[in-house]
Amino acid sequence: MKKIIALMVLCLSIMLAVLGCGKDKGKDEEEGKQEETLTPVENEDNDTETVEPMENPIVKEDYDYNDYIKLGKYKGIEVKLEKLEVDEIDIDIAIQQYLIDHDAEPIEVTDRAVQLGDIVNIDFVGYHNGEPFEGGSAEDYDLIIGSGAFIEGFEDQLIGANINDEVEVNVVFPEDYPHAKMAGEPALFKVKLNGIKYYELTDDILKSLDFETEEAYRESLRQELEENNQELMENKRANYIYDAVVKASEITLPENLVEYYLYDFKVFYHNYAASANMTLENFVTMNGYSMEEFEADQKDYADRMATRELIIKAISAAEGIEITEDEFQDRVTEYANEQGFESNEEFLEYVNADVIREDLLYDKIIQFLIDESVEA
Repeated sequence: MKKIIALMVLCLSIMLAVLGCGKDKGKDEEEGKQEETLTPVENEDNDTETVEPMENPIVKEDYDYNDYIKLGKYKGIEVKLEKLEVDEIDIDIAIQQYLIDHDAEPIEVTDRAVQLGDIVNIDFVGYHNGEPFEGGSAEDYDLIIGSGAFIEGFEDQLIGANINDEVEVNVVFPEDYPHAKMAGEPALFKVKLNGIKYYELTDDILKSLDFETEEAYRESLRQELEENNQELMENKRANYIYDAVVKASEITLPENLVEYYLYDFKVFYHNYAASANMTLENFVTMNGYSMEEFEADQKDYADRMATRELIIKAISAAEGIEITEDEFQDRVTEYANEQGFESNEEFLEYVNADVIREDLLYDKIIQFLIDESVEA
């Protein structure tokens, strides 16, 4: 089990990097509700058969990357990104989120419409091509207006609504939305507004946080949010540059490589489900997805990973970028400490060292591309 957990954590970090694009101002791009990580729930009904973990049955074949990729421009990529500013409303929302997370008492609002920064309680159903889609509905859901927790445009369309209003919200999923079938597609959400509330920051709460005044607390939050924005900007820059390199290159994906990563995705979620003695199909459907959606994401992941591998091989060869043993050991130490292993040697008994080396090499290549980029 320790081996499975170590492998899953490592694979998940890579999957999130590949499938999850940079977020704007801390806003998750979602299909109407906050993105849910597929989570195994103990299968109490399956007490007769054990779902065993599996390994990837596909072996990567040797290939010459030159047969599959011709790099285009990858140095001197022009990047123009708007700086993410921290507004007072961002600090207000951060305070509200803290108070929610720490079970403060809400103050109900009954005499006005929804405003920016309010917490609303809603029921909603999402429709794609006129049909409700899986994972796009919820009841009794609390949402901070302005938090960016929902897909862009969703929250803005609730401002001005009153309690018991039914609102039709029209949105468009972003082109880089992780669920391939929904990417770039319009959707309609029918929303019922059940209530409006907010939370008050009291002197007692400030004292529990070791702040004498609200102003001091707000300044601390401002600094934290600015640091978060800086990290988001760096991620957005990296994603933009990488996408530009891919678009400029001529790439044909080796069939064996795609097949390997198709199984890589499947094996990860099969083993995640097996940890709760569930089948993959039950695991997927219990998390609100269809197998068709799962397979679309699987194909998207495989194509992205195969592309990434070709980019890594081509640029590392062209620029002589390599991983030193010290860099490798430092990364292994980081992972080993995070997962509670006593030594690097113990950790490497459970994971594929080549996966770590490739992930580290990818990070070095991305940093090289950033260093070589220019401000537009």
